[in-house]
Amino acid sequence: MPRGRLWRAVVAAVTLGAAAAAPAAAQAAKVAPRVSAFTPRDTSVAGLRRAIDSLRALGAGGSGRATATDAVLAAAHRRLAGVLRYTDPAASVVEYRLAMRLATQAGDSALLSDVAYGLGLIHWIRNDYDSALVHLEQARRLRTALGDSVGLGQVLNSLGATYYQLANYEPALNAFMASLARRRLDGDAAATSRVLANIGKTYQDWGQYDRALPVALEAVATARTAGVPATLGYALNCLASLYTDLREYPRARGLLQESEVAYNRGSPSDSTSGWSLNAAARAQLFLREGRPREAIAVLDSARAVGDAARTPRGEARVLLDLGQAYRALNEADRARGVLTRSVQLSSQVSQRVLTLQALQELADLEEAGGNSSAALRYLRRFQALRDTVFSQSTAQRLAAIESNAAVAREQVENERLRDAQVTQSLIIARQRLAGILGAIILALVVALAVVLVRFNRRGREREAVLHITNDNLKAVTEEMRTALSEVRALKGLIPICASCKKVRDDQGYWESVESYISDRADVMFSHSICQSCGPQLYGDLWNPTDTAETETPAP
Repeated sequence: MPRGRLWRAVVAAVTLGAAAAAPAAAQAAKVAPRVSAFTPRDTSVAGLRRAIDSLRALGAGGSGRATATDAVLAAAHRRLAGVLRYTDPAASVVEYRLAMRLATQAGDSALLSDVAYGLGLIHWIRNDYDSALVHLEQARRLRTALGDSVGLGQVLNSLGATYYQLANYEPALNAFMASLARRRLDGDAAATSRVLANIGKTYQDWGQYDRALPVALEAVATARTAGVPATLGYALNCLASLYTDLREYPRARGLLQESEVAYNRGSPSDSTSGWSLNAAARAQLFLREGRPREAIAVLDSARAVGDAARTPRGEARVLLDLGQAYRALNEADRARGVLTRSVQLSSQVSQRVLTLQALQELADLEEAGGNSSAALRYLRRFQALRDTVFSQSTAQRLAAIESNAAVAREQVENERLRDAQVTQSLIIARQRLAGILGAIILALVVALAVVLVRFNRRGREREAVLHITNDNLKAVTEEMRTALSEVRALKGLIPICASCKKVRDDQGYWESVESYISDRADVMFSHSICQSCGPQLYGDLWNPTDTAETETPAP
């Protein structure tokens, strides 16, 4: 297995789900405008160094005065530090410090918070938890000032993980609780599940199993809704470890199998990290079930990974479990050797809980071997260290922490309610506006309908008048057609006798005017005597006042 891959596996196994792999810049960029955008094409170490050299050639970082290029150069150093984080932690620290100086000079608070967070994580990886706390606290203050809720929740989770490593459970729980409130407010199910799992592990190490179980169960339920394999695998692993301490071994075994399946659905690095976590949990399960040889086989593999990755905490954890297994096999010398080494390594990296457990095992081992003085020496060290971790006021302090967490949850809920009220007010206002607009539209529709009815009525009236007019026109037309049918036109020259007034027809025959016209038009003649001809024909017998006329149809 490649050395770099082993290093990443063990780091991921002990980070308690801290979202260290996600670039914090992506979150901070949403909060404040910045000039430090840096997107090189070549993201290798050599490519990033060439980009940095090019930026320095432009005069960045050398004048002692803030320039726009300083922020870009700071972002380049931060990017290089992130690439070097797993392969060369010491060089990564150097790059982060250069990025911090330039970001401070440029006055880019968002970038400075990213750099402080990255520097805190690199110290965390190197087991330098005191330095990690300093930089993580700086990142917390900056992200609080920026109003970066997502980034702040991330930093708070990492702060809790750091305090957890130091066995400072009260500040660890406070940080985890604050992170949980942010994560829930942001609606990030995967991040919420990781924080819940961390809280459950803190309660478990503190011996508060009644508090740990509901939190761990919620972490698993939330992880199932998130749909992130690594998150679900981590939550299942934490719950399995808790059930092992509660001696519910079948449940623990089933959860470990489910955790492996979940991790294997993720990326190769997730699968490797899951194997490391589940190997340690399975070894604990074998030990509790009285199967030390199977536990040793698993622990030897885990120890090989720990040696290659050079992680003192991981090595100390494996040695502690090996000591318990050798004790169960009555191999006192081997147990003493690995337990003593576990105490040394855990003390070196301030792992007080691991140190406590190793001292307890050594005391029991020496007491069983009849070496009372050595057993008493280990017990005194155990008691002195235990008083720094677990005191008589533990229950009261836990109650205070949970009370603060309840207050924080109420504040978050109040914020949600206020947001909901604002949203409801907007909805009501929108509904009112929609109602007013609807009434206006309805009135317009009614008015339009009235106008259409009137126009329709007028149209019908016009149609009735037009129908009557058409009927009259038809009647007139019919009359005209009848009149026209009764008229026969006479055209052309009519030859008429100048003496007798007879008319010559087309065949050359002479006929009276009456006969000629009657044959060629629908006309009938009647005969009478005009006022001029009467006296000539009747002389004195003519009575001009005589209205009697003799009308004889023309032959």
